[in-house]
This record gives sequence, structure tokens and C-alpha cells, in this order.
Amino acid sequence: MQDLTPTESLATGLTCIECGATYPLAYRLECDRCRGLLELHYDLDTLRRRGREAFQGPGLWRYTAVLPIARPEHRVTLGEGQTPLLECPGLAKFLGVKRLLIKFDGTNPTGTVKDRSSATAIAAALQFGFQAASVVSTGNAASSIAAYAARAGLRSLIFVYERASAPKMLHIGATATDLIIYKGVYDDLIGHWDRLAEEQLFFDCGASRNAYKQEGKKTLAYEIWEQNGFRVPDVVVAPVAVGEIFIAMARGFRELTRLGWIEKTPLMVAAQATRSNPVSRAFRDGGPLTPIKIGYTVAEGLATGDPGKKGEWVLRLLRQEGGLAADAEEEEILEAQKVLAKTEGIWAGPTGAAQLAVLGRLLAKKQVDPAQTICVIVSETGLKTEAEVPTRQGAAFDYNSLRALVLGRLAP
Repeated sequence: MQDLTPTESLATGLTCIECGATYPLAYRLECDRCRGLLELHYDLDTLRRRGREAFQGPGLWRYTAVLPIARPEHRVTLGEGQTPLLECPGLAKFLGVKRLLIKFDGTNPTGTVKDRSSATAIAAALQFGFQAASVVSTGNAASSIAAYAARAGLRSLIFVYERASAPKMLHIGATATDLIIYKGVYDDLIGHWDRLAEEQLFFDCGASRNAYKQEGKKTLAYEIWEQNGFRVPDVVVAPVAVGEIFIAMARGFRELTRLGWIEKTPLMVAAQATRSNPVSRAFRDGGPLTPIKIGYTVAEGLATGDPGKKGEWVLRLLRQEGGLAADAEEEEILEAQKVLAKTEGIWAGPTGAAQLAVLGRLLAKKQVDPAQTICVIVSETGLKTEAEVPTRQGAAFDYNSLRALVLGRLAP
């Protein structure tokens, strides 16, 4: 793979978030001592000395220094990252906020934020010598992992939700070496699949435990900081299913604080769909995270009722760092999707628009200050989802009838 940045990785090891046990940079899914989740750590002192100039080149691998892939030939890419951070004055006016930013990750190669974690997952699979990669997905992660595995020349065993949208299915079918469609929801299969992952029959590209996969999404925090003039917004609204995006972004902002490059981290908001809201429910009720049985939600990428240890990690971060969590109903999500398209021309899928719907709820409840700078992560393009198509019934025109129609439409 092409080396897009000359900077070396400054990853130093893995640390258990529960007991603090440390490990070298090996392929490890959990702590041997307590089975806690692991997070990657970096030599931030060296990065601080090198300064912001350490980040060079385009795309996700611009941030190689804070990513865990040592060898340039393993840094697989399809051109992901450096997605637009858009000023949205029309939508800001509609919502009654002073300044609104949309981080639109629908422009990634497969149309989703998942490409960030697929890049580091497949790169790590190459780094640790695997020949096959696998994932259980409601759609977006499936198409993304399949595409990146194909790019790297790896076999891909892709397990995808039977109700995933047709555009996602078409993409997966085109890129995966092995497509397996499962009945039920994500929660019904992931426990069995996790046990197979422990046997190392394939590289774990799932969201439950793999620190290497999660790390790619941390680049969202670094990009927002750079694109916003080396400042961070006051509030960041991020989607939460299992919790990868939220956890990775929160750690990216903490790293920037430890580097001394920002004064404080943003207020982080965990956004969920009401039909799959175990994190926001636990946060609201003040109790522990309790798995819930879920059905279908239009926000397919948020369809997780049992986020497991990562869900508990999100809840811990919310409570320790003063974040917020909320959810939105189906009709609110679909309305937010329409408003985003009409006011700013951004066509996002329901999974991407859910964060905007949640922000609307929080503003209505006065839980977010409208005078602050607010950034919403819109995580997918609408081109990967199914929606009601406008009527295809056409009309025949001559010059006079066409002119009459145009004048009628343009009349005040």
C-alpha cells in the first residue's frame, strides 16, 4: 500500500481500562487478568516536541503518529478521511443556534464513517498476518470492511442483517468474498461470532472489542480540530450504537488536551434512536446499562440493544466527563433527514440524521446552549439507504406549456 505520510506511528502499547494492566502492541482483544477492554497509548511527549507539523499528507493516514500501524505497506487506503466540516447557517437559523457545523462523513469511499475504522482494522489484519477478516453488521460496516478487505487482498466473511437496505446489499455482494445474511438483529448473532473471533479463525473487524479497529475513528477529533482553525467546538453530537465513534472521539480530544493543543475537551453528546437506546436510557435513569430487546429502526446503524462492555464504557465517560445522552423517535429522525437536505443540501441516511434529531430534542429541553458552537457528526450518505421515491409519472411539453409551468412555479 502507498505510504501517504512519512511520520512513524508513536503507539507504545495497550492498557486495560479496568485494572490498568499493560501489554505490548500485539493482537489482543481483552485483558488477560480481568477481561476488560483495552485502549492504545502513544508517546505524546515526542508528538508534542514535533508539533502539528507531524501531521502530513492527505486523508486518514495523515495522523499516522496517533494510529497503531507501524509499517507503511500495511496502511491500506481507499482515500478515506479529510471529510468536509461544513458551516450550516441555514440549518443553524432553523434550529435557533448561533453556529452549527456538520462533519459529513458520507463523503468517505463507501459513504460512511465506518471507512475510518475499516482502514485501521484491515491494516492491523495485515500487520498481524491474517488472511481473512470478518464482521457482523447491520449494513454499513459490512460494505466498508468488504471493500477494504478487497483492497488489501484479504478474504472477507461478512455477516449482514437481513433487513439491511438494498444499496448496502448490492455493495456488499460486489466486494465481499463471502456474504452471509443472518436472521434477527445484531444482538442475536454477535455473542456467537465473538467466540469464533477468540479462536482467531479470522481477524476481528467487529465493534465489540478490537482496539485497533476502533482507533481509525479517533481521527474525527483531529480533523475537526484542524478544520476548525485548531480549535474544538463547544459541543459534539456523536452517534452511539456499540459506542466506537463516541469512545474514539472522546479519547482523541483528550489526547489533544494532553498535548496542550486545546484547553478543554468539548461537551460530548451520545445520540441514539429511541428504539435502540440502552445507553441514553441508563444515563437518564441514573442506573446501570441494561440490554434491551430491539426490533427495526430506520437508523439501521444504531440498531444495537446490547452494546456490552463498550456501552458501559460510553456510560462511564458520560458520567465522569459531564456529557449528555439522548435519543430520538423514528419520525423525528426522518424529519431531521428532510430538514438537513432542504436547508443545506446534505442528503444523509437516517443513521446520519439521527444525531441532528437528538440535538433538536436537547435544544427544545434547553439542555444545550444555542449560543455555543455545536458540531454534529453526520455519519452516512443517504445514497446507501432506501427511501420513498418521488412520482415517476412524466408530462409532455411544448414551448407554451413549459413556459406556463415555469412562470407558475416562479410566481411569488
